[in-house]
Amino acid sequence: MSHPIPRAIVVVLLLAFAPAFAQDGGDVGAKIREMQALVAKEFRQILREEMMLTDEESREFWPLYERYSAERRVISEPYLAGLIEYVDRYYSGDLSDAHAERLINTYFDVQQAILRKRHDYVKKFGEVMSGIKVMRFFQLENKVQAEVNAALAVTIPLADPR
Repeated sequence: MSHPIPRAIVVVLLLAFAPAFAQDGGDVGAKIREMQALVAKEFRQILREEMMLTDEESREFWPLYERYSAERRVISEPYLAGLIEYVDRYYSGDLSDAHAERLINTYFDVQQAILRKRHDYVKKFGEVMSGIKVMRFFQLENKVQAEVNAALAVTIPLADPR
């Protein structure tokens, strides 16, 4: 039986994020980038522990995973930039309807591109491991992303329409 996804991810995210969103002039972008690196490092460790790869699968999986991860980072960059912009605009009181519309459209564009990328990699991962292990990989990714989303939901302020 596998171990649950460490709840420590949420704690690490909250500790990394919370100070960034205080109105103390901290560098929100740096904190978000730091959080991204922490999550990536933690996720690699989770994969090492949870994927149950054979030596042969491992030799083929890790280079493929690194390509996938790099491609996802490129796709996600506009979302991260938008997140940083949103928080900056929120605290400076400079969020207009036009900014909000652009940011939400960027969010949905990125989510669609990530979904397409994930779908493309199902076959690629399936060439180096069983379908069940491919499913397990994406389940693990989904669980970690849910933890990240929960941390973001707690730390990022809701848009204020007033």
